[in-house]
Amino acid sequence: MPDIVPTFRLTHEATMKMLAAGVAKADELGVKIALAVCDQSCSLIGYLVMDGARHFAGRTTTKKAATAASQRLPTGYADADKVLSMQIRMDGEFTNVRGGFPIVFEGQVIGGVGAGGATQEEDAEIAQAALAALTL
Repeated sequence: MPDIVPTFRLTHEATMKMLAAGVAKADELGVKIALAVCDQSCSLIGYLVMDGARHFAGRTTTKKAATAASQRLPTGYADADKVLSMQIRMDGEFTNVRGGFPIVFEGQVIGGVGAGGATQEEDAEIAQAALAALTL
């Protein structure tokens, strides 16, 4: 195996497109949310809180994006009996609340997106709209 491999990363333009698409979907649904985008190392690269969104929406949203990127799965997948253990192992950064999705390009997880502040179903719909803004 080679020592160095090519990778992909999100651009700031892509991040801005995702934020705009998520806000547009939230406006369409009539909800106020927070939206987060992280890179493959779970570092936050885009974050927005809509006017009127609740404070704690932002905290859960960043965890949704990071959980989706690190686990390479949409949030909400874990069995209830495993959640506490995962939260401890991930230093409180894990969430099992729906609304986070990995960003996958050519088979590589290059980041995660999370939305929060509405119902879990609306959060998931908003995050998927943000993801759909990308040309994958």
